[in-house]
Amino acid sequence: MRGMSGIIGAGSTDVEALIEESLDKTTQRRREDESPFRLLTTRREAIALYREIWRISALFDWPNEHGRLWRDVLRQSARDEYEAARFESDPEIVNRLLVVGRDAVHHVAEKFLAKRQQLAAEAEARGPPHGPPFLGPPPFGFAQ
Repeated sequence: MRGMSGIIGAGSTDVEALIEESLDKTTQRRREDESPFRLLTTRREAIALYREIWRISALFDWPNEHGRLWRDVLRQSARDEYEAARFESDPEIVNRLLVVGRDAVHHVAEKFLAKRQQLAAEAEARGPPHGPPFLGPPPFGFAQ
């Protein structure tokens, strides 16, 4: 964005040109594409999402029907998606991919936690698996 010092002494034609330039979507898009900060922000978001995928996938530590751990399957799928979108240059598509990816990760995490809570509640309702819990040896002075 231009500094205010350049606008103070400007004439009406300069101000009109500035307004037209800011309203022109192609010029604005070109300016955004050239911005290194925008590129770094998108890159940072993509890396953060990838790390979040790795953290969430660590919870899936059981094998699928082919004997591969779900953790490895999910990580390979994420890697394939990232490789497919690696050379995408349209910022709208990149942002859409990031939003959809983040939404999918949150959805999977919520479903995983809900299922884990359901299984824990069912196990608690069934009670201990083999009789009453072991309370330890009798207190000192009590003989059996």
